[in-house]
Amino acid sequence: MKLSIQKDLLINAINMVVKIADKHNQRVAILENIKLVLEPNILTLTASDLEVELTATVRLPDNACIKAGSTTLPAEKFFGICRALAGDIATIDAEDGRCIIGSDKGKYNLKSRPAQDFPSIGVPNNTVPLSIDRTDLFEMLGHTRFAMATQDVRHYLTGMLLEINEDKLTAVATDGHRLAVAHRALSKSYDSWAVIVPGKAIVELERLLADLIKESKEGDVVLGIDNDFLQVSLNFSDEGELGGISTTLTARLIEGRFPDYRRVIAVNANRSAVFNKEELVNVMRRLSVLNSKDSPGILFDFKELDRVKVSVRNSYQEEAEEFLPVNYQGEPLEVSFNEAYLRAVLRTLEGQVYLGMTGDVNPVLIHQVNDEMNHLYVVMPMRV
Repeated sequence: MKLSIQKDLLINAINMVVKIADKHNQRVAILENIKLVLEPNILTLTASDLEVELTATVRLPDNACIKAGSTTLPAEKFFGICRALAGDIATIDAEDGRCIIGSDKGKYNLKSRPAQDFPSIGVPNNTVPLSIDRTDLFEMLGHTRFAMATQDVRHYLTGMLLEINEDKLTAVATDGHRLAVAHRALSKSYDSWAVIVPGKAIVELERLLADLIKESKEGDVVLGIDNDFLQVSLNFSDEGELGGISTTLTARLIEGRFPDYRRVIAVNANRSAVFNKEELVNVMRRLSVLNSKDSPGILFDFKELDRVKVSVRNSYQEEAEEFLPVNYQGEPLEVSFNEAYLRAVLRTLEGQVYLGMTGDVNPVLIHQVNDEMNHLYVVMPMRV
């Protein structure tokens, strides 16, 4: 294959897919490469880890394709070379296991591998298309993604549950210590279904949606879902920074039984507290000076109705405390949280924040006041 292309366009296309390339798969080493397929007016770049596959399709001007063909190149080296390449036009010339990447100012010679050796994640069949506003989907992922487990023997906890119930889409994530739920209304009703999407796919989809929203906040995206895959295609306008590129994300769904989040959020609170989010965050920031990994707790002592004592104590027996205004209802209670878990929830909220509690070791329901129909959170307390 032989290609002449605007360097910035090529860099943008590589950037779309490069993070999916699997650098640590010793069994299928070619997954550290990006596959390139060149046709007369289209260049397609694909990266995969066999769980998630990302494809960027670039529309080419006439005469950009000098010789159609295909190859695979080491993802990080290829990306680094293209970014370092002098000049505005990049050329790619691949043949017989070698690839020359260059411009009129220099060239780099890379080892390549045949495109036919690059494995496919598979092709979805009989997908059910779900249309949702791009901003709604982006906000749902942003409000829940942080609660996914990063490593867990319960593999389903490393993904996100997407659930349809008639005209409502629900996104749920949990790592067993905290749970995040987001709801959005849809423009029409669908048959009910629920799937678990890999965490890596969620992270990449959120990133791609952020780029799409930079161009325009208005418009829908379509999720295609079958029994095995989620597939999403995003098209960028010609006028935008990523003009001429379209991207398709395909993810193999996670098998497993996701926890019943409805039971978890059914907190029948007999104690409640309402804070100002910014005031609480500022108190936590100041007290965190004495917190550490082995002493991550932050203690709330609800003895008064109009203020709460917030304190930390580390393994060196060092202590700090402050009082915070609060609207509290119920019997006195001491409850301790992992500061990082509580802080992650607070990042998604604004204004007045509600805590619903039943005891010092029972799940605590958290939401923004007057926003409980869209976003709900549960955090498990630490033992005092």
